[in-house]
Amino acid sequence: MQVVYVFLWTLLLVVPGIIKSISYSQAFYIYRDHIDNGKPITYLQAITKSRELMDGHKMDYFVMELSFIGWLILVPITGGIAAIWVLPYYQLTFCNFYKKLVENNQLSKDAQN
Repeated sequence: MQVVYVFLWTLLLVVPGIIKSISYSQAFYIYRDHIDNGKPITYLQAITKSRELMDGHKMDYFVMELSFIGWLILVPITGGIAAIWVLPYYQLTFCNFYKKLVENNQLSKDAQN
């Protein structure tokens, strides 16, 4: 679903497609969190929650993606050997980004109450 939505936004222009792909980037993590906590949601609900969670954090995500360009160029140069270290590092970095977003979101909700 996420790929279909991003594709449709990209048909309008490339920039809206990039912005929406960043907005939807946390949908998988949200979906898995809800499944693991025994509160299943649909993937469309996860996409909506991802959009809400990423409000104000899209540039942070984009800059973090850019910071990995050098590492991702290193993988084909080494014939894929560097992927053993780079891909887990890449995935854990974005998992931690999600954890921080959720943590900050909880803190802001607690401050409002």
